[in-house]
Amino acid sequence: MYHHILLATDGSEHAQQATEHAVHLAKLAGATLHIASVIETRTEYDSAIIEREVVEESLRERAEEAIVAAEQAAARAGVESERWLLRGVPADELLTVIEEQDIDLVVLGEQGLSAFKTVLLGSTAEAVIHGTAVPVTVVGADGAA
Repeated sequence: MYHHILLATDGSEHAQQATEHAVHLAKLAGATLHIASVIETRTEYDSAIIEREVVEESLRERAEEAIVAAEQAAARAGVESERWLLRGVPADELLTVIEEQDIDLVVLGEQGLSAFKTVLLGSTAEAVIHGTAVPVTVVGADGAA
């Protein structure tokens, strides 16, 4: 059924629910869980107030924490996992992983940490759904897929 499941995570509440769902599906299918977090490069900030490097380091740390949490959940369930710490536009980076790793299923949260940016730039979930023929499961904060 599924051999390679991609979990997109940013550590948000929705992503945590998506992690539980993806780990469960990977365990049932005996699939490898590919855990990806993307450091957003379209972030706007006032360079007079904060340095770009400071912002990027903070985003990298948050992404790393999200990946580690998902890796730990996978390990507790006995699920094999691979990690992808990426940098760029989230949907674009996820679509590249989907193609290059022969992903069978994508699991992601309905809303990430940047809800306001979603209104301005569009939903990562929506862009992934429309950018691939691979099935995409979108999980809300209540765990409903």
